[in-house]
Amino acid sequence: MALPFEKQQTVDISGITSEVTHRLNEYSRRMKTIEQRLDHVDQQLQTLEETALTQMDDIRVNLERIIMKISTIADRLTGMENELMRINKELSRTASKSEVKQLETYIDVMNPIKSKFVTKDELERTLDDRIKRHA
Repeated sequence: MALPFEKQQTVDISGITSEVTHRLNEYSRRMKTIEQRLDHVDQQLQTLEETALTQMDDIRVNLERIIMKISTIADRLTGMENELMRINKELSRTASKSEVKQLETYIDVMNPIKSKFVTKDELERTLDDRIKRHA
């Protein structure tokens, strides 16, 4: 209870209402701005995620291609190694240069065109001639 001699404060309800409304409007505006910024950040994040997923898919596809190429190259190298081993085995079974030279020498010695062979009749006549001369 207020005493009659005390000064009573007058409350300006319209001023308070106006101030509260002004502050509520300001807070609403700020919240809308924050929501818009949050939506923008969310869109950017979603775009980044989509880009990252697309790039990961591209990288995966490229890695698969590289793996296939490496596998193909490895298979070809294995084939080449096998072929080289086969060629080396064949080379070990072939004649060496010195053996070929030796064979050439034998062929030259036994070549009927270059060598002079004696027929049986010629040998018998020569022997008969020698026997007659020594007898």
